[in-house]
Amino acid sequence: MSRPMALTPDRLRDALRAVRFPGFNRDIVRLGMVTEIEVDGGTVRVHVRPGTDRPDVLRQLTADIERVLGADPGVRKVEVRITGAAEGRGKDPFAERAALPGIAHIIAVASAKGGVGKSTVAVNLALALARVGRVGLLDADVYGPSLPIMFGTAERPRATASKRIQPIERYGIGLISMGFFLDERSPVIWRGPIVMGIVRQFLRDVDWGPTDFLVVDLPPGTGDAQLTLVQQVPVTGAVIVTTPQDVALLDVGRTMAMFAQVKTPVLGVVENMSGYVCSQCGTEDPIFGRGGADVLAERFGVPLLARIPLVPAVREGGDSGHPIVVAAPEHPVSALFRVLAERVAAAAAQPAVPVPGVHP
Repeated sequence: MSRPMALTPDRLRDALRAVRFPGFNRDIVRLGMVTEIEVDGGTVRVHVRPGTDRPDVLRQLTADIERVLGADPGVRKVEVRITGAAEGRGKDPFAERAALPGIAHIIAVASAKGGVGKSTVAVNLALALARVGRVGLLDADVYGPSLPIMFGTAERPRATASKRIQPIERYGIGLISMGFFLDERSPVIWRGPIVMGIVRQFLRDVDWGPTDFLVVDLPPGTGDAQLTLVQQVPVTGAVIVTTPQDVALLDVGRTMAMFAQVKTPVLGVVENMSGYVCSQCGTEDPIFGRGGADVLAERFGVPLLARIPLVPAVREGGDSGHPIVVAAPEHPVSALFRVLAERVAAAAAQPAVPVPGVHP
């Protein structure tokens, strides 16, 4: 009969990697919240600095820690000791958000899953917003940067006289993307801290100048880039992009809960690829189903901002570096993006309202 493995702080710390911070997909060890682990016989004391004093979050964290460590046969008792924000060591990670000088509104474009056309929506939304103000577009999808292709430029950003990064200018808006610094063969295999550092630099060290709307194209999910954005700057609101089918809608609730957790309002939902429009006859076929985003918007009490059909011109514009809003401004889909921009601008001008019905 094999003897149970000895209880050590390192082994217990590894076990705690299974505990995720509520509303995020990162564990409490990676977030640096586990400050100390003490082993006294079969009693384990875990010192946690969660950066919040919210009772619901603390209860969930405590229960998850007790569940994970209590599953070890050598652990008889688990004591969780919380260091709160009021004690000075664990201040709220969102308390030091500082506005970017000269930028009026930051709009996050997010999705629960990849492949829903989020970047296409972000690009055309930014270009449509340029009709009502000065716009910047930040590509925070470090692992899959797409702006160089979608804007048809391989130009590299340069440094200003003050040693800040000068964004690329294209179609009247400023652009920054990791894709401008890499060639297409460069593998992106960075860990979370590097990704977080890049997002911080793109926010703080780029000379955006006076900007009415900074649109941030986030990667799918709720990971490092999203956490860095909401910790660094006050985000005016998020636009959630989805497609109608159930598999795309499945995880949107987690994305909604994340933005609620970090006190960022959701401006609304965009249903992309709502139907395929035949270029020959003009008929629309709901190949991904119909009405999914309506149900989602109603469930979370947020508006359905737009329903964008799947048309060849949208794909062709993105592949050729001429997005449909500028390549074919009279196209019906371009008109839909302009309406989307008007609704986003109007929502951004309103006081922040939390997502109703979401309790992270």
